[in-house]
Amino acid sequence: MVERVVAPIRVLALDHHTLMRAGLRLLLSQASEPAYPSYTARFEVVGEAGDSAEALRLASQTKPDVILLELNLGGELNTEIIPELIKAAPQARIILLTGVEDRSIQRLAVQMGAIGVVSKKENGQTLYKAIEKVHAGEVWIDRNMMASVLTNLAQARRAGPNPEAERIAALSEREREVIALIGQGMKNKQIAKCMTISETTVRHHLSSIYQKLEVADRLELSIFAYRNGLAELP
Repeated sequence: MVERVVAPIRVLALDHHTLMRAGLRLLLSQASEPAYPSYTARFEVVGEAGDSAEALRLASQTKPDVILLELNLGGELNTEIIPELIKAAPQARIILLTGVEDRSIQRLAVQMGAIGVVSKKENGQTLYKAIEKVHAGEVWIDRNMMASVLTNLAQARRAGPNPEAERIAALSEREREVIALIGQGMKNKQIAKCMTISETTVRHHLSSIYQKLEVADRLELSIFAYRNGLAELP
């Protein structure tokens, strides 16, 4: 069997409890690539921290792909660290790994930039899948929470003029169709078949859409589309 060279997903573990961080490191280090169980780990823990200052320092220094965050850093609930982590490590995706069952706190974390929420009650396989999906640019948030977050954002924007209206107006009808299908979770091949166009044309549409809406990838596009009514939650 020919072994593949695949870089593991770089993970930063942030939790106030030392034993929790040690457990995460052990859990992630034992997760091997399913198709090639002997060749490499799927994840690499590049650092761990139990307080906000160290968390921000490591986020900037280690440049992780995914940050597992418990909001109790320093022993106090701190949602404000999320935008600070995004600024320190803009390439990273943040997953809230939490024992807090308060949905309002989880929703606030998502509104501030977390794109995944995993309960500490879940098993290791769920965490592995969440990390991989989020790293691939998907959202690991249940439908009800996502709908609630987007409703709150929409209500806030209705209070004043929508600063994104000019960008939206620049879209063509075909580009709006592509956006709606992406909102349904379709990949390029499925979109091409649905619209009876080539995958190359789909890619051209996406490049134009990204430029007009000033988004970087499918994840940002999906969130933009849900927030502005260009797509419906699947």
